[in-house]
Amino acid sequence: MDKTVTMTTTRPGIGTLATADLGDTPLRRADIVPHDAGQTAPDSRYDRTTLWYDAFWDAGRITMVAPPLLNLRQALNEAEIRVDGTPVRPRYRNRRARYEVLDLPAPSPAARIEIAGPDWRIETGVSHVDREVFAGRNVIVTISRDNDLDWIGDFARYHRKTQGAEAILFIDNGSTRYGPDEIVDVLGAAGLDGLVLPAPLPYGPMLKRGAHRHAAKFLRTAMLNLARLRFLATARAILNIDIDELVWSEGQSVFDMAVRNPLGIAVFTGRWRLPGPSAKPPFRHRDHVWRSVEDHPCPTKYAVAPGRLAGRMNWDVHRIGPAALRRFWQRSDAGYWHCAAINTGWKYTARLARVGEIRDERVAADLAAALAR
Repeated sequence: MDKTVTMTTTRPGIGTLATADLGDTPLRRADIVPHDAGQTAPDSRYDRTTLWYDAFWDAGRITMVAPPLLNLRQALNEAEIRVDGTPVRPRYRNRRARYEVLDLPAPSPAARIEIAGPDWRIETGVSHVDREVFAGRNVIVTISRDNDLDWIGDFARYHRKTQGAEAILFIDNGSTRYGPDEIVDVLGAAGLDGLVLPAPLPYGPMLKRGAHRHAAKFLRTAMLNLARLRFLATARAILNIDIDELVWSEGQSVFDMAVRNPLGIAVFTGRWRLPGPSAKPPFRHRDHVWRSVEDHPCPTKYAVAPGRLAGRMNWDVHRIGPAALRRFWQRSDAGYWHCAAINTGWKYTARLARVGEIRDERVAADLAAALAR
């Protein structure tokens, strides 16, 4: 089904974060998993200094989305906190495994937060909500670092043409190969507006395999929930997807599936797709029209209507809310193609060498139509 929307001539804007960093103070976040558990080792990717990722004013309060505070909670409780000179106390609103949400009272729009302890002091600005460009629209949210601009353009164009995406919240995790303006140019040329949000913050390390292996990767889950609270609350529907993933659906878009679901959610799984035996790098999405014999599934992704019940739950990378919600609402008429060579090798490199064994004619036809040269 053709879900193409009229191509916009509007370019995305560039957003900012009001981040509180403790790098110039003696305070440091403790390990989230003890050393004696054999899980944590000194790692520059572990975020020891971000007190919060962003602080934004809305409806009489400043909301801060933070990594797990851990030992920093006591320091914050004992500190003197002022909003535009007025003393305030924090209220802890939502505590999750990989992020926290806390508030400061602020009856009118605020500009500055000052925090002072016995031997430390920091000061930050205050962001504002940015919802107008996303209101009532089908929006992609993605986080990326140093992905090829051609990949970003193909990703945006594909989802505009096949799913009816209209805007994007593109969270850039400190790319070094280009700047936000170049991302804006690529997304605008592909027909999407929205916002590019620079977030040059520690992503977090993968710990040893086991129950705690993702425990120190704070940023992504926190940024998804910052997106939910600050940017996307009035969007029609949201698609959480990565640059190496291309969503397919039958009969209607995944945005429509989420809106028409009683809870406002569409959950779907993925399958790896690979370059063929004769394909040569540099690879593009359209080269990924082969599969392995086993054709193993990939973890679930989702679309969600933020104004509905599911939209108000915790957003994680592969699920919203409890695991039972994912299992009950998983669809067979939607999924995504996980393109193995669309990757910088930041996590592991074995996937970059994978070669397909069986050509998938359905994927070949879909990608040829959406990503014609």
